[in-house]
Amino acid sequence: MDNNKKISVICQCLNVLHVSGYCSLFDDHRSRKLFTGSAIELHVIAQLLQLPSYDVISEQLQAQPALRKAVGLDSISGAQLSRTKTLCTQSLQQLFYDLVAQIHTRTKLGKGVSKSIGRLHLVDATDISMPHYLGRWARCGSRKTAVRLHVRLIVADPYTTFPDRIIGTTANVQESNLTLELTVDRKATYVMDRGYEKRTDFEQLVADEIRFVTRVRDCLQLFPVIGPVRELPASDSVRILQDADVTMRKSTTFLRLVEFEDLKGRRYRVVTNRWDLTALEIAMVYKNRWLIELFFKWVKQHLKMVKLCSFEQEAVWNHVFLSLIAYAVSLLVKLRLQTPKSQWEVLKLLRSYFYHSWQEFLAALNRVPARKSRGRQKTDRVKLVEENQRVILR
Repeated sequence: MDNNKKISVICQCLNVLHVSGYCSLFDDHRSRKLFTGSAIELHVIAQLLQLPSYDVISEQLQAQPALRKAVGLDSISGAQLSRTKTLCTQSLQQLFYDLVAQIHTRTKLGKGVSKSIGRLHLVDATDISMPHYLGRWARCGSRKTAVRLHVRLIVADPYTTFPDRIIGTTANVQESNLTLELTVDRKATYVMDRGYEKRTDFEQLVADEIRFVTRVRDCLQLFPVIGPVRELPASDSVRILQDADVTMRKSTTFLRLVEFEDLKGRRYRVVTNRWDLTALEIAMVYKNRWLIELFFKWVKQHLKMVKLCSFEQEAVWNHVFLSLIAYAVSLLVKLRLQTPKSQWEVLKLLRSYFYHSWQEFLAALNRVPARKSRGRQKTDRVKLVEENQRVILR
């Protein structure tokens, strides 16, 4: 990122990508105007600004001189922009992982959720649905047509999360088929939901000394073994119901079962191979699994991940990785500025000041609110209802 404050916000974002002027030896041998580097830049910009179609991107290029100057194009048609499906998916993957490596460098001092728990790696999957006929290559039955993203999300600290591994499949590939491929780091604790409940995987993770906390179904048979009797502490948000050493059916591997209940009376059963934490800390570890659900919601709402422009196989995977690249760009801007604002607040300001100078963006980012809100004030609801009961309809 350039230190020159007069440079535009759009140029600062594109400098993070480092693909300006890039030409692919295989993909660009017939290109006359739109090369791979410019195509990637335009599609990442479309993700950041939530531009819904190729024609809108083309009009944006016509209307904004700063955009034309930044990408080095005077004009481009929507038909030419549809070459997303011809981009090399492996190149987009590599670009995403290069950005992830930069994020790793900037977050390596993060202590995770807490000092005792350490870093968490959340593992889960999400589906992206497609029309039944247009996406027939991803048909998974008579009713479902979708692709599935298997994601490993790093919790560097309570306010910084990012994916560092993505595996794309059709939706008929079960989550448990990829558990061992996504759990490889002995220094982290992997947190998974019931879709990753598999006896052979648990045995392999214990043998490889990979730490994990996984929710299991109520119907899973677990057999208690003779072990120390542990206290069942309680807190304001969690009540521990059980904390015991167990084994599974047809297995001699020891696991720790922690059963707890939240304030709404919902009961959770989790198994783990971490005996160094208290039962309350195990419950806290699993409750942080919700961060990956928030990540899925973030990229689907604030970027264009689920608004596919094409349903061909290569185009779908390219679209997914372009969305993830845009997520990494916005996070890198936040990390490099070391701002206390959330990633969503930074992205909103990026959109508002995208064609302004970097100095104007920084001024808006560091602006002190002129008036402090006292928050939502309590109202007398009974009195309000009584006052508003008179209704006349003519």
